[in-house]
Amino acid sequence: MSSWLDRLDARFGRHLPPNLTLGLVGFQGLSFALDSISPGFLEYLKLDAAKVAQGQLWRLVTFIAVPSTASFFFLVLSLLWTYMMGTFLERHWGAVRYLAYWLVGMAGTAALAVGLGVPATSRYLLMSLLLAVATLDPEREVMLLVIPMRLKWLAYLEVALLAWEAATLPGASKVFPLVAVSNYLLFFGPGLVQALRTRQRKATHVVEAHRAAQEPSVTKQRKCATCGVTDEDRTVEFRVCTCDRCGRPTNFCLPHVREHLAAPAAAEPSAP
Repeated sequence: MSSWLDRLDARFGRHLPPNLTLGLVGFQGLSFALDSISPGFLEYLKLDAAKVAQGQLWRLVTFIAVPSTASFFFLVLSLLWTYMMGTFLERHWGAVRYLAYWLVGMAGTAALAVGLGVPATSRYLLMSLLLAVATLDPEREVMLLVIPMRLKWLAYLEVALLAWEAATLPGASKVFPLVAVSNYLLFFGPGLVQALRTRQRKATHVVEAHRAAQEPSVTKQRKCATCGVTDEDRTVEFRVCTCDRCGRPTNFCLPHVREHLAAPAAAEPSAP
C-alpha cells in the first residue's frame, strides 16, 4: 500500500490544493459561524442514516464540517489542535497519502453509521490524527495549556478511552470506535504488528543470553593420553600433538609430549 501511495503522490500530489488541513478547519469554522447566524444549519450537514436513506447523500461527506463542540472557546482549541496534527501529517506524508487517510476514515465512519442506522460525527476521525502523529513522532512534545506532554502519553490515554467506549457502548455500537479509526489500523496496523514481533524476538534473545550467562560454563577437559593427568591440576602444562602416529590432535602433558616426540627419533637406526 505504501509504495503505490508514494507513486500516486509523486504523480498527482502537485495537482492537489495545498494545506488540506486549513480547508478542513476552515469548513468547520464556517459551519459554526453559519449555525450561529442561522440556528439549525448544522442539522443539514450531520451524518444521519435515516436522512441518507431518503436521498440526502451529501451527508456522507459534510459531516466532517460539523464542529465537535458548541462552545466557541473549545472550538478554537479543537481547530488549533486539528490544524497542528493535520499539517504535521500532510508535511510528513504528502497530500495524496494524507487525503487517502481521511477518505478511508470517512468511508469507515459513514458505512458503519448507515449500516447500524445511528448518527455519527467526525470525533473519532479527529482522534485518529493524534494516533497517527504519535506513532510517527512519539517523543514530540505539545503544550496542554501550560503543561508539556509527550504525544505518546496522550495516545495511550486516547487508546484507553477508545477501549472504554468500546466496552460500554450498547449493542453493535461497541465496534464504532474501532471501525471509525479504521484508517489508522489500515495505515499503521501492519507496521505495528511487525514492530511487536521484532520486540518479542529481541526480548527472547535477551532472556536466552541472560540465561546462558547464569549457567555454569562447560569446557572440555584436557587429559594426557599417556599418564591420564587432567587440567584440573593447574600446575600441569599441556601440548597438542598432530603427528602422523597420533592421527588426530591429541593432548599430552609437557613431559610426555617430549617423550612422545623423542620416541620416533630413538626408534630410527643410527647411520653407519
